[in-house]
Amino acid sequence: MRDLVQELVSHYADLRRQLTRDLRDPHHAADIAQSSFEREYTHTLGLRDGAAIESPRALLFRVARNLCIDEARHRKVAQEWAVSHAVVGTHLTAPSSEYVVAQHRVLRRVVETMEQLPPRRREVFLLFRAYGHSRAEIAQRLGITEMAVAKHLLRATIDCSRVFAELRHELIEPQAVNSHAGFDTALAEDFS
Repeated sequence: MRDLVQELVSHYADLRRQLTRDLRDPHHAADIAQSSFEREYTHTLGLRDGAAIESPRALLFRVARNLCIDEARHRKVAQEWAVSHAVVGTHLTAPSSEYVVAQHRVLRRVVETMEQLPPRRREVFLLFRAYGHSRAEIAQRLGITEMAVAKHLLRATIDCSRVFAELRHELIEPQAVNSHAGFDTALAEDFS
């Protein structure tokens, strides 16, 4: 039994290195390695006296792999459950009127921005973003170079990002301030 424990300990560092490479998280790798070591040690205690493990190293690595698979399955089931319940929850409540008004305002500003773009820039941008054409397809379709397509896309993206930055400042930041003010007011009323 002592020989087995020494052999397991000698392979423990190799297992941690392999798990760290596979999982890309040294702390998580250490946890899995420790659990693998414990499971194999407990398993060997339960073996009959004459029974021996042919390759303790292989068994140690197999136990670690199985633990990783079990954990990945558990995580997948938990994520699927969270997604399915999040989707159900979003359909049960209607968006607030402020949210709907804000969305209409954003849409109106995006349409206004698109209308203000030069015609060629707008056409390139819509072909790329809305219809999913590649730069090469757009260049061929419009009879311009791919470099010209790239320049139109860059300028249109800058124009649109400027509008979104303005909208963020107008719509999101004042709401954050208002929500804190409402919270402070409610908190003051609770303690008065």
